[in-house]
Amino acid sequence: MKQLKEWFKAKLSKALAPEIDQQLQLNQKLEEVRLYGISPWYQGNFWEPPVQLALRDLCCPGDVVFDVGANFGGLTTVMSRMVGPKGVVCSFEASPRIVDKCQRNIVLSGCSNVQLFHAAVYYKSYSKVPIYLGSHLNDSIYAEQSTGTQGYEVSTIALDDFVNYTKLVPNLVKMDIEGAEFDAIKGMAKTIESAKPHLILETQPEDTRCLDFLLEKGYISIDLNTYQTIENAKDYPPGVGIRNNLYIHQERLSQVSYNPPFGFQEVTTLDASDFQSKEKGSMGLKTPLILDKGRYLIDVAFTAKGTDNDLTCGVKIGNQPIFRYHAYSNLLASSYRDWVIHLSETAKIDLYFDFLNETFDDTLSVQGAKITEITDFKNLDTNLYF
Repeated sequence: MKQLKEWFKAKLSKALAPEIDQQLQLNQKLEEVRLYGISPWYQGNFWEPPVQLALRDLCCPGDVVFDVGANFGGLTTVMSRMVGPKGVVCSFEASPRIVDKCQRNIVLSGCSNVQLFHAAVYYKSYSKVPIYLGSHLNDSIYAEQSTGTQGYEVSTIALDDFVNYTKLVPNLVKMDIEGAEFDAIKGMAKTIESAKPHLILETQPEDTRCLDFLLEKGYISIDLNTYQTIENAKDYPPGVGIRNNLYIHQERLSQVSYNPPFGFQEVTTLDASDFQSKEKGSMGLKTPLILDKGRYLIDVAFTAKGTDNDLTCGVKIGNQPIFRYHAYSNLLASSYRDWVIHLSETAKIDLYFDFLNETFDDTLSVQGAKITEITDFKNLDTNLYF
């Protein structure tokens, strides 16, 4: 009987071998391209780096924090690591075609302190709103923020109702919901009044509704790409698109490292001659820069017209990226030129532009970069277990 079992197992294994091999190859390919995925936490996470840097500073062990508009879960996983095993992360994602991918990434990243809610955060609960499809899984409840195609209808929830029901009061709320931020802010007005949570909101510079509302409530606003305070639309750099603003209530400034006006010290200015072309159209510094411990703004001047390519750009220490943007070259050149990094020790850095997947853009041109230290963060320690 034992011999028969062994023979059967051998036959079955041989019969299934091609199918198993194909599945392993498929799994490997899916992992390589990471369809709808994010990097595992142990490999590094580069999702919205300027926002992520503020989350590292402000999410403390044991905190309750909300991620409104979690998308794939890129920042949910960061917040999960920051608040640690005694903290709680409540993530909200409205889009039915995104929420399953978010759940997958939360589970694969081992985020046991996260609960995901499939609802549109809005100014009132128990209602329904349409979900219009975005071109890059950036779905919205507003047609003008999307392709205009309605794909779904979902239930709404107001954060004041959620807080009242769960008794979970957030210390910080990150919000990126494709133009619906003001609706969500109105739905948490009581929580803002009583708890004064830190807020990180994506915003269009011309839409000042959230800004005006929160300034009136006693908050200050900081542009996380420039570290300048924002009081009206004219305070943003000319011609910029989407921004991420950090809001800290004036009564809580003593609790955090964000106390504007900040001190700025110019470190160096680079020009085109400091950069060199590399293989396959990539570019980088001829000589690495040595920067001391601290936080730095890197304003990079580069242009590109290409839309059919795959470019990563940012900052490396050796061969390891510490800051990275990833898109096609024209988008990066037009909207993602102000970089922010924090160094926990003196390091040699490189500014790099690398094309992936055999793509190339011969219109890419780097004119230079200006590096400025934000002196207020010189002695700030980074999180121990990120």
